[in-house]
Amino acid sequence: MAQDEKNPLGETVAMPPDSDPGATQLADAAPTRRVASEALPTIVLPSEKDAPEQPAEAGDGIDALGDPYFSPVVPNDLTEARVPVSIPSPVQSLPERKRRLPRWAVALIVVVLLACAGGVAYYTYDQELWGGKTIPRVVGLTQEEATRALENLGFVVSVEPVAADDGFGVVLACSPSEGQRVDPADGATISVASQRTIPQIVGMDVESAHQALLDAGAENVTLSYQNSDQPAGTVLAVSPEEGSAFVSSDPITVTVARAFTVPALEGMSLSDAQAQLEAGGLTSSVIYVESDAEKSTVVSLDPPAGTEVAAGATITLAVATPMPSEPYDLMGYLETAPQALSAYLADAGYTLDYGEIYASGGNAHVAYTGASGDLIQITNEPETAHYAGGSQADVLARGAGVGGVRYAFSAETLPEGGATESESGIRAVMEACGLEGLLDTCTESDIVAPIPEEEPQEPTEPEDPADEGGAGEDNASAGESTEPAHHFICGYGRQGDYTWAVIIGGYEGSTRVVALAAPTEHFSSVDLSSFGGSVCDYIAYIDQYTG
Repeated sequence: MAQDEKNPLGETVAMPPDSDPGATQLADAAPTRRVASEALPTIVLPSEKDAPEQPAEAGDGIDALGDPYFSPVVPNDLTEARVPVSIPSPVQSLPERKRRLPRWAVALIVVVLLACAGGVAYYTYDQELWGGKTIPRVVGLTQEEATRALENLGFVVSVEPVAADDGFGVVLACSPSEGQRVDPADGATISVASQRTIPQIVGMDVESAHQALLDAGAENVTLSYQNSDQPAGTVLAVSPEEGSAFVSSDPITVTVARAFTVPALEGMSLSDAQAQLEAGGLTSSVIYVESDAEKSTVVSLDPPAGTEVAAGATITLAVATPMPSEPYDLMGYLETAPQALSAYLADAGYTLDYGEIYASGGNAHVAYTGASGDLIQITNEPETAHYAGGSQADVLARGAGVGGVRYAFSAETLPEGGATESESGIRAVMEACGLEGLLDTCTESDIVAPIPEEEPQEPTEPEDPADEGGAGEDNASAGESTEPAHHFICGYGRQGDYTWAVIIGGYEGSTRVVALAAPTEHFSSVDLSSFGGSVCDYIAYIDQYTG
């Protein structure tokens, strides 16, 4: 290996470090020189004019021994490498200038990043991972189904009952409504159809009670006023009762308190009027008046309707009744109220001979005698004249019913021609009694009736022939007198719901005239087989042959 001309000894020499390629380079045109560090000792160099002019010699490296920028080298060991001394550069390096992206590239990256972020946000929102939950369709589901569907999405469900006429337990509405997206923490309320019930209104004032019923869905509310010690306008009762189920079209009656007042009862039946007075805390008394109004209806009140009275006051009811136009007006007896008959007969001058009440049915069995000797019987069996006698209770005044009527004419009350045993006599009596609708007649000669059994006769000894002739007349005469000779005509007919009959006749030389009437059902219950099925024959037989 050839030795370096400047280092003939082959010594190792420390070389200055390579320049930093990244360091800032000065322009070539400017002269450069090293500047000593301020920390180094100042070295005085001789002026150029004082130095001898000698040709410059090339350095051999030995002169570096005195160079302050290198550490001294031990002369006896020049084979060791010297440690370079790090001297800070007097020129500071500038940071490396990085290469910048174009603005359009930066904008594109931003757009892409924003699009990705938006896509992720949209997907997660669509999957309802954030931003609340969508209310599902629950209207029409049952309460249990709707609650389960909402709770599965995290909603706290509140149930609000809504009164309805049908579809109980079905969801009618939801708040928030279907399709809205809300925070489940805010909860959801479902309106569920429930049965309507009568609210608690007893004790409320009538206006508040009425409004409560309307709020509950009632559409048919009626107010009924009742006399009461409670303040006027207070609800006393409601029908149906409180808590009862109802639909909106059901009629509901609210009973409201008012001061004790006579109600309007004109035109009502007597029984209904009395019941209403009793319900209102009042009592009643009845008088019967002849009127063209419907039988047994109230025609007036005393005191009149609307009058405020004390609790328990007695209200007099005037009740319409047709009243018999004459004592023998049979249909009038059957149409007149029993209480009115008692007063009518007393006013007409009739005396009560007998008065009882039938044990079966409660009808009256009474007999009244007139001043002229005529006889009126109120009885369930007018075809017979029998009555027991004894008791004289005025059972008609107590309201005992009228099951039938029998009138026996006196000579003074008998109409002209009424004693004739013929159809003309029958019609004369019919006209007087106001009867019509004659159906049949019968007489003693054609009556069909049970044949009475003949009693056995004891044998007698033959009489003296000398006396035979007289005895025969006498016997014949006696025979005719011992068996009463019945003579009569009976006619019967129907008028409305009643059957009537007129009987003219008697036995031997006596004649009596009787008219009777009873509900048709009375005669329909009789076994007429022994009378040829004839009502006329039955009535005539009972009247003429059994008394």
